Amino acid sequence: MRILIGGDFSPTKANFELFEQGDSEALYGRELLDYLAGFDYRVFDFEAVFDGAGTPIQKYGPLITTPATCMPGIEAIHPNLFVLANNHAANLGAEGIAHTKAILAEHGIESMGAGSNLAEARKPFYLSEGGVTIGFYACAEHEFNAAGEETGGVNPYDPLTTFDEVREAKQHCDHLIVFYHGGMIEYRYPLPGERRVFRKLIDCGADLVVGQHTHTIGCAETYHGKPAIYGQGDFFFARPTRNEHRLSGLLIEVEATESELTVSYNVRMKPQDTIRLATREEKEQVLAAFDERSAEIQDEQRFAEIYRKNLEEKRLVYLNPLLGRYGRSFICGALNVLSGRRYRPNLFRRRFAELDWLALDNWLSCETHREFFGDLIVDEWKGRS
Repeated sequence: MRILIGGDFSPTKANFELFEQGDSEALYGRELLDYLAGFDYRVFDFEAVFDGAGTPIQKYGPLITTPATCMPGIEAIHPNLFVLANNHAANLGAEGIAHTKAILAEHGIESMGAGSNLAEARKPFYLSEGGVTIGFYACAEHEFNAAGEETGGVNPYDPLTTFDEVREAKQHCDHLIVFYHGGMIEYRYPLPGERRVFRKLIDCGADLVVGQHTHTIGCAETYHGKPAIYGQGDFFFARPTRNEHRLSGLLIEVEATESELTVSYNVRMKPQDTIRLATREEKEQVLAAFDERSAEIQDEQRFAEIYRKNLEEKRLVYLNPLLGRYGRSFICGALNVLSGRRYRPNLFRRRFAELDWLALDNWLSCETHREFFGDLIVDEWKGRS
């Protein structure tokens, strides 16, 4: 059995018209269409929700929706399964999820990873063909998207349940593929904790763990003989951002027999608002960089250095919200520029003493404080809406 796994997929305003027209060659190119047709089964992460039902939720981040009139262009790649466990499937709430699943079903496309409640969202999907059964399990990090016992959403990663669910899913298939929607956007390496999660998923029975969401090709490692892919990159996500991260995306080729599952890679390119299969030279260049990063994370000292550099680069992105409205103001931004980017760091040093940072550390590190602090923050933003 040959399975193709594509990354994040979402029609956007830049190409709605081409999708509505079903102009497959303009969207994908003939070479990529022929390549996709060579697989028995095609799986993608549908990182959107069809509009027409539901109400936009409150969240930090873009509320991406897609018109159902884009189905002609979506159907052109003959998707068999869409994974919905991501941070956009719940953008229109439970009603939007139900609406999206119904539209996909009408067009003969299976979906998984989201539902009207947690029990539905966490259900694995099984594919049997030629005496081989492949299981698919999907979960996502919490980003205003989690299903509850009686509320719709996506299957959230939960260390108290996820690993047990993976063990159970593996009991019903020859090979289990796990999709984990998380990681840091446009960061090509796993965070230390993310790496531990992927390895634990393999310990619990996953034969392949695919990380999606980062919108960039990351790296990979083989753990106990099983591949863990830390960032697949997009399949088709024509956001306004055009940079090296969005330019390329991995196409994961899975070959499965009853006794063996093997993985290889191809590459798709996104020169503008459409995509195409990479040339041989482009593929070699992208995969050489992928292999280089994969080798880097095997050196624990180098892995720690890369993470430390990322901490420094993202420091103010994460700390600025602590300054509130003033931190977002024109005056604060102007003073920061005029000071050579030293104003904001100095502002933190003046406003926050060591004891303040220790308190925040305690609230985020201690399990009891973290739960209580998180609930307080939710009460605050909900109370202002």
